[in-house]
Amino acid sequence: MDNVIAFDTARVGRADDEIDRHEDVVRLGLWIFLATVTMLFAAFTSAYIVRRSGTDWRPIALPSVLWLNTLVLAASSLALEVARWSGTGSRWRAASVAFAAAIALGFAFLGGQVLAWRQLMAVGLYAPASPHSSFFYMLTAVHGLHVIAALAVLAWGAVRTWTGAGRRDLRQWTGLVGICRTFWHFLGGVWIYLFVLLSIY
Repeated sequence: MDNVIAFDTARVGRADDEIDRHEDVVRLGLWIFLATVTMLFAAFTSAYIVRRSGTDWRPIALPSVLWLNTLVLAASSLALEVARWSGTGSRWRAASVAFAAAIALGFAFLGGQVLAWRQLMAVGLYAPASPHSSFFYMLTAVHGLHVIAALAVLAWGAVRTWTGAGRRDLRQWTGLVGICRTFWHFLGGVWIYLFVLLSIY
């Protein structure tokens, strides 16, 4: 009997080690990806600053809906935190609802960005209209593509939550939510940075 218990304990320990290694690989891959994204936006920032010094630079008035978009994205990050707090407290229904809210608000943010584009187009400010408008469309589009990728990651976390992954293995679920949080909060920070950058004429 003792041998059986020892064998089961060792097997569980190996399984936990495999889960830890898998999480470490995924987390490392995420940080490498985020470092690449950081360098991409750093390059865009350098180009923006250099281009802004040109004599043909004409600032545009940014759509006011961007302020609302920022609040919506912040609310989405808060909802994701509520999902984490609820899950660690074994309130799985609340965690599922909060995950769904985070995703819905993320899509609302994307819809708000499209609305901002439409508002600019309504007054004749298309991408080629000026260097400032060109950067606005490009930076918000690139950021939006990354938000779509992050929403796919959040959807993965939400499905795992809805199917009871946390009940089966809270530690593994917590690691998954940590990956979701890192990716989503990072993009929230990038958006605030871009909003400030684009607001500085």
